[in-house]
Amino acid sequence: MRKLLIAALAIAVLAAVTSVALAANTYKVHKASTSAKGKGSKEKPIPTGLVIGFQVGESDATKRATVIEKYSIGAEGLVTNGKAAAKCPFTDLDDGAGVPSKCSKALVGDGLVKNAAGATTDQSLATSSPCNLRVRLYNLGTGLAIRLDSFGQPAPPSFDSDVVGCPLPIGTAINAKWVKTKIGGVTASDLRFTVPQNLKHPLTGIDNSIRQSVTSINKKVKTVGGKKVGLYSKVGCKGNKRTTRATFTTERTATAAPATFTATKQTKC
Repeated sequence: MRKLLIAALAIAVLAAVTSVALAANTYKVHKASTSAKGKGSKEKPIPTGLVIGFQVGESDATKRATVIEKYSIGAEGLVTNGKAAAKCPFTDLDDGAGVPSKCSKALVGDGLVKNAAGATTDQSLATSSPCNLRVRLYNLGTGLAIRLDSFGQPAPPSFDSDVVGCPLPIGTAINAKWVKTKIGGVTASDLRFTVPQNLKHPLTGIDNSIRQSVTSINKKVKTVGGKKVGLYSKVGCKGNKRTTRATFTTERTATAAPATFTATKQTKC
């Protein structure tokens, strides 16, 4: 009987360990579109605006996702040129007091990021609080400043009236860089950035886990070297479908090493 009990306990422990191992973040690119028609080419780029949205969840739907530390986001055949729009230095955009008026011309997009904040020791969504942040995107010339601000009620005009803000006093920016790469075998520009500690953990012992992000980047056009280029321009894609790609890397925790996952979405070129 004792041997049977020990065996049963061993099986129970193994099952528990297995269930923990199987619990993991889930990722989806749920929005991807461009405002300009046509594929474009290197010889004849087509300036465009774009919308990109992604969702992060947990395989156990009752839990918050593990905090994401690094992102890389881009689309097949979409390249960037920081000279196509006014720019502002990052130091002005990372001011806790707010964004100065002199940077208004560098504003190139906006959006909303939905987060769930809760104790590091308790991943339950039931005990988490919404921490939704307003997103404004500013041209740095070499990338984008992702300005994030908490807001009260009512929500900003561009949001649904039922969107709850964030109880935490957040007002900061992320320095995101454009990196030349290839997506689907076609030249592209990835927007890559690392989330700072004060956003991952706004308070000691608190995790701020992303759930959804949707951002729009406006069409910006300027003549550079005799050719019209956009902040984002289409320079081609293979076949009739364009691949939008988002890569996520979780932060290291006391029990898990960083993990990287890529999600994609196919849309019409």
